[in-house]
Parts: sequence; C-alpha cells; structure tokens
Amino acid sequence: MQLFCVWGQYAHTEEPFFSNVFGVASQTVLERYTPDTLAAIPLADLVAEIAAAGRQRLKAPDDIAQTLHRLARRAFRLHPDEQDARHQSLVLHLDTIRALEHQQQALDKVIARDMQAFRQTLTTIPGIGPVYGAGLLAEIGPIERFPSENALAKYAGLTWRPHQSGNFDADIRPLTADGERLLRYYFIEAAERVRVRDPQFKAFYEKKYHEATHHAHKRALVLTARKLVGVVYGMLTRGQIYDERKLMPH
Repeated sequence: MQLFCVWGQYAHTEEPFFSNVFGVASQTVLERYTPDTLAAIPLADLVAEIAAAGRQRLKAPDDIAQTLHRLARRAFRLHPDEQDARHQSLVLHLDTIRALEHQQQALDKVIARDMQAFRQTLTTIPGIGPVYGAGLLAEIGPIERFPSENALAKYAGLTWRPHQSGNFDADIRPLTADGERLLRYYFIEAAERVRVRDPQFKAFYEKKYHEATHHAHKRALVLTARKLVGVVYGMLTRGQIYDERKLMPH
C-alpha cells in the first residue's frame, strides 16, 4: 500500500526493472529516495549507485535507472508532509521485510542442521536443498504408505480431471481439487529449482513449455513436478541417490 501511494506503478511496468522488487538494489532505492529526490539526481549517478547496490550483478543498470527516472516523473505528487510520512512508513515496512528474511535464514540453518540426522537422498537431486528436502520428507511420511508413484501423485494433488468431448482433448485441464496442498506446494517449488539445475529436467520442462498453447510456464512446471514425483518415489523406495540415467526415462 505505501509503495503504491509513494511510487504509483513501481514494478508494474513493461520497461527494464529490478527482477526482485524487494531485493537489495531495489530496497536501496526505496530507502534513499522519494520520487522527487530521485527525479532530481543525475542519471549517471543513479546508474552507478544501482550498480553498486546490486554488487555489479544487475543486468543493464543504466536501463533500470532510466525506468526509475520515468516512474519518478510520472508519480503522483503528494503534499511534502504526507510524502515524508509515507516514505518513513515505507522504510519501516522494508525493515520488517529484512527482519523476517533474517529469521527465515536462521530457521533454514536449523533445518539444514537437523536434516543431517536423517538418512535421506533427496538432497542429491540438483536444486533440492535441505529445506525443500525436509518439506517433502515431512509431508510424504513413510513411503511404504504408497503402493505406486501414481498413489503418491494423487496424494499430492498432482493428477488431472478428464476433460474430453468426442475427439477433442482440451489443452487446459485443471488439477484435481483433492490432495495435500502443502505437499503439492513443495513438489512444484522443488520442480522450479530442479528444472534450472538439472539438464534432463530442463529439457523436459522446455519441451512441455513449447507444446502448450495456454499458460505455458504454469503447465510445464506442473508437469515437471509430476515427473519429479516419479523420481522421488523411486529414490525413496529403493534408497538410491539421484542418478538420471536410472530414474529418468529415455
């Protein structure tokens, strides 16, 4: 709310912008500037500051700076007293975000430490660390509960309703409404990370992405999560580490 009141369409733009609105570089801008003060700073100085805040990792900081200048000029002008109050409120919100992120990092370390006490192989899958590995193990429970990977997929809610009419097979099929939502969340989030780091999952995701006619990313990611169910089931039932040559079909 405060972000919108101060900056209007901040981040809601098709122009080059920060990939993470609440990342370090973006927070630096939001803390240090109001639209009025940012519009007055020389563009070259803003580019240098953005690049430094992003630790020289941002793509095209000069384009981002130009976008920020345009947003600053288009922002609704508040009364100076109200602008100052809203900016201070925005800074406090950013402090809260950082505090929550710090707590999350501390909790992640505890999870990583406690995971060392378990004999498990899920973290050998590229992209699955101790947090998502722990989430999957906790929600699946004893793998013996599931007679097949299809049973596990159904439990996770990664199955689809039939949606056919004659010879027409709809491209858009909703997932079944049942299933454990938290387990589905862990599978989908894990699939997003695995498909970036593992060549076989990446190829599968891209194939499904290009096959889709609607909602390409969402469809491909859910199908990738369903494939991950099969890999996880095979690893847990056999006690194996990840080996795409054995677990991924040719």
